[in-house]
Amino acid sequence: MKSSWDETRKTSAYHFDTQRHDSRWDAVTGLGHIQPCWDEELKEIIKNSNPATWATRGYKGEGVDIPPEDLAAEEYDLTQAGANPKMTITHMNWTIPPVLQRISDRFALRDCMNRIHVQKPGESWIMHIDKLQKWCPEDPSQVMRIMIQLTDWQQGHFWNFGNHAWTHWRAGDVTTFDWLNVPHSTANAGRLAPRVTFQITGVRTAETDSFLRELKNTTSMVV
Repeated sequence: MKSSWDETRKTSAYHFDTQRHDSRWDAVTGLGHIQPCWDEELKEIIKNSNPATWATRGYKGEGVDIPPEDLAAEEYDLTQAGANPKMTITHMNWTIPPVLQRISDRFALRDCMNRIHVQKPGESWIMHIDKLQKWCPEDPSQVMRIMIQLTDWQQGHFWNFGNHAWTHWRAGDVTTFDWLNVPHSTANAGRLAPRVTFQITGVRTAETDSFLRELKNTTSMVV
């Protein structure tokens, strides 16, 4: 049986040494901070999120099926890790309120996919390497995955980027990472609060780069 982990490792430049910390890879890249303006929408976002498994997470949009060979390889990795391949890894909300759509529009990504991750206590994505080449097979380096935290960090919430464990974020923090190379995972091992993240994926444009420069040079942007 083919392993998704083994296949993605072949094209990754990451070092895969748990005793080494390399700032090129073992890091999350801060892009800036957006002043939170979604408090009124947050309760509905959480309430209306639905359980998602690896099979139902959305391949390149809501309801887009994963190619059978990809899913089989991913579920094989879960089984090898001792996990239930049908387990709920997060809750998803594909309904993007206008306030978040306005933010996504400012990033001006081409062929953009928006989704909201509502990870509840006990849910986790095991370590994996993303396969976002499908957005731009001719030049995958132009694909960006941007995360905007919609809630403050709580104890038990974490992301791992290689050997770097990221915690203590604030609502409004905007980050990215080297999706093509860096293995990553996330989990909610807390008690009550969900971890809510707005994820934007697409192909960067000249307008994207212009907005990123503006965001980086602003303490807390109002969008």
